[in-house]
Amino acid sequence: MARRRGDHDAAEAHLRTCLGWLRDVGGRSGVAFVLAQLGFVAEARGDAGRALALHREGFEAAAATGDPRAVALALEGLAGARALAGERARAARLLGTADAARASAGAPLPPAERVDVDRITARARDALGGAAFAAAFARGRDCGPEAWSSLDMDRPD
Repeated sequence: MARRRGDHDAAEAHLRTCLGWLRDVGGRSGVAFVLAQLGFVAEARGDAGRALALHREGFEAAAATGDPRAVALALEGLAGARALAGERARAARLLGTADAARASAGAPLPPAERVDVDRITARARDALGGAAFAAAFARGRDCGPEAWSSLDMDRPD
C-alpha cells in the first residue's frame, strides 16, 4: 500500500524486510513478488538501471518457480524498466509475452490490479504510436514459454 500511495521510502523498507525473511525461509515465489515490487519502486523513482537489475533478479526467481503468473509479473516489471529507459518497443514485446503467460494460466489481471501494466502500456504506446505498439505487443505474445529465459537479454531492439 505504501508503494501505491507514493511513499517509496516506507515501501522499500518494508519490502526489504520481507525479502530478507523470504530468502531465509526459501520462499522463491515470494522473493519474485517482492523483487517485482522493489523494481516498481525504483521505476517510480526514475531509476531505470536499478529497476532493471531488480526485475531481472525477480525474473530469475519467477522462472525458477515455473509459475506463469510469477513470470508474467516479472516480465511486466522488465517492461516498465525498459520503457523508462526509452526502449519502448522492447517494453511492448515484454508486455505481450506477459499477457500470453497470464492467458496460458487462465489468470488475466483484474482491473484493480492493472495499475502498473496500464502505466507501462501508456508510456510505451504514447512513444511508439498505436500501430507500432500493437505490432510489438503481438510479436511478444507469440513468444512461448520456452523463450522466456532469453527474453530480456541485452541485444538491440
